[in-house]
Amino acid sequence: MRILTGLICIAALSACGDSKFADMPQSELQERYSQCENASSLSPGGAITCDNIRRECERRAENKGRKVCY
Repeated sequence: MRILTGLICIAALSACGDSKFADMPQSELQERYSQCENASSLSPGGAITCDNIRRECERRAENKGRKVCY
């Protein structure tokens, strides 16, 4: 139960503030997104990172009006 609570707290805190991926070049973001999509299994920390990358891709797509990560 403590582990689950800790993971929820980490996920909630990682959703606050500007994304550390906001300054990442598009090519690097695309590469990281592709790695996440092709991963067969992820650690809890890796899953959170991939979720943040996905959110940054969605944010950029919303700003540009087109899909930016494939």
